[in-house]
Amino acid sequence: MWVTFSVLGAIALGITIGMWIKKKFNRFMLGCAVMAGFSVAFPVAEFGGPLLAQLDQVAPWVAVNMVLASIAAVIVFFDFKEKGIKKWNIFVGFFAPVLFLLAAGPFLIPLDLVGGLGGGVETALSSMGR
Repeated sequence: MWVTFSVLGAIALGITIGMWIKKKFNRFMLGCAVMAGFSVAFPVAEFGGPLLAQLDQVAPWVAVNMVLASIAAVIVFFDFKEKGIKKWNIFVGFFAPVLFLLAAGPFLIPLDLVGGLGGGVETALSSMGR
């Protein structure tokens, strides 16, 4: 399942880079950047979550990530409402999903919600084909 997300994210990232080169800054490009960010968010949280869970002061890190992720989400939301987008908001759209998942990472990894979710969905999908 994560391979599918990786392939879709790679395609979205390729479209984003191609549109950046052609200087076509529009909502579609921002949407592709957000989709590429979602495909990168899980591996970043999978490796970063256990590291953050080992810190003594996890709450400040989670609070900083949540504030940054919330600001990024608001910027992306208002950028989607405009007809043309700002050039550097592409990076904000790419990093917003990563920041949200990093903020939740220390809580998801110890509870094993992230790994169990992927395995449960794969098991359900494989049983449907039989």
